[in-house]
Amino acid sequence: MIDDMKFVREVATGLRQVWRAASGFLLSIELWLMVLVAASMVAGVWLAFMGQPCCLPAFGFALGYPALRIVLHIRGRVAWPFF
Repeated sequence: MIDDMKFVREVATGLRQVWRAASGFLLSIELWLMVLVAASMVAGVWLAFMGQPCCLPAFGFALGYPALRIVLHIRGRVAWPFF
């Protein structure tokens, strides 16, 4: 039982180290913009499959995202090099 507690502590320590290393990326606006674009693209494909004309704004957002990302990189709001 004592060995199990030591293993759990090591796992917890490792998870904390990974979270600290990845938190800069996970909390960045870049990640959330990519997630939003992915959701928009999935919604656009689904709406297009259903024959709905409201799929066009979803596709427009997904296609306009690269331009927004370039502007954010130029202005220095986003520092991740995902070009």
